[in-house]
Amino acid sequence: MSSFNCLRMLVPGIIAIMALSLPHSARGATVEAITFAAVPDELFLPVYEAAQRVGWPLRWNEEGRLVELNRKSVQPGSLRRFTNGAELIGLEQMAAAGAAVVRRSDGSVRVASGFRAFTVVAGAQSVEISLAKQQLYAWQGRRLVLQTRISSGRNNRTPAGEFRAGPYRAKMHRSSLYDDAKMPWSVQINGNIFVHGFSSVPNYPASHGCIRMPLNEGNPARFFYEWVLNGTPVQVTKN
Repeated sequence: MSSFNCLRMLVPGIIAIMALSLPHSARGATVEAITFAAVPDELFLPVYEAAQRVGWPLRWNEEGRLVELNRKSVQPGSLRRFTNGAELIGLEQMAAAGAAVVRRSDGSVRVASGFRAFTVVAGAQSVEISLAKQQLYAWQGRRLVLQTRISSGRNNRTPAGEFRAGPYRAKMHRSSLYDDAKMPWSVQINGNIFVHGFSSVPNYPASHGCIRMPLNEGNPARFFYEWVLNGTPVQVTKN
């Protein structure tokens, strides 16, 4: 963001950032968007990045929540968020704030405001789970959208290999093998192996075979469930 010029102002109770300009080389660029299974057919961008590209002013409240985009009020709860709290805006919301949003036959979208314009495409999703590092990495194109600690199956009960997300998923699944255990935000990746939220996620393998994710720390389990599309490649590695 160092190449982007901005004016930062403090107003009582409000933090305001006015977008001023983008380098000429950044105008008309093609940007990879973020998709969510929970919001089909919508494309999302980090708010700050989207505003940069069209030169829009932003205003946040003192809690760090966006309250105004292009001098238009933002509906509370209308934005999605990364697990670190960074906000994401959909292209439909950009259109409501004054952008010209044109969907093309090739699936790309042109977003313009005044003389500034850029093209948005949906990046391809992919997931890597490292059993050695006990980490999950989720990518959308070249964007790392999620990195979180996990707890896989003890005694090598989580198989390595190339899998795909789904087809089964549930906000609250109950194990048919282990005492009807609650498995919130469950996404199947291989038979009875699920990625799901759990209250206990130590930094070592501890499950019966599933891949546990935290329910706190921004709730990466929920983010993953709402983000990952059925069919997304999931690579589980031993390293």
